[in-house]
Amino acid sequence: MSDLTDLPNIGPALARALKNVGIDTPTKLIEAGSLEAWWRIHPTFDCLHSLLALEAAIQNIPKTHLDQQTRQRLKNKARHG
Repeated sequence: MSDLTDLPNIGPALARALKNVGIDTPTKLIEAGSLEAWWRIHPTFDCLHSLLALEAAIQNIPKTHLDQQTRQRLKNKARHG
């Protein structure tokens, strides 16, 4: 996979926002991590769904397959920075 849109949950708009902040490959997304990438694309994508989509993309799974523990961890970190 060489393009962000090759990852699950990453559409053209989210890929464009990521590229605008220097995250232009799946490898760079993995290195940044979902939370860091999400903070960088604020406020364009600031809902929890986009954070979950980024985490699931890193795990190479559909967003609906994220486990509850991961969802809760990300939700807590998003609230408290």
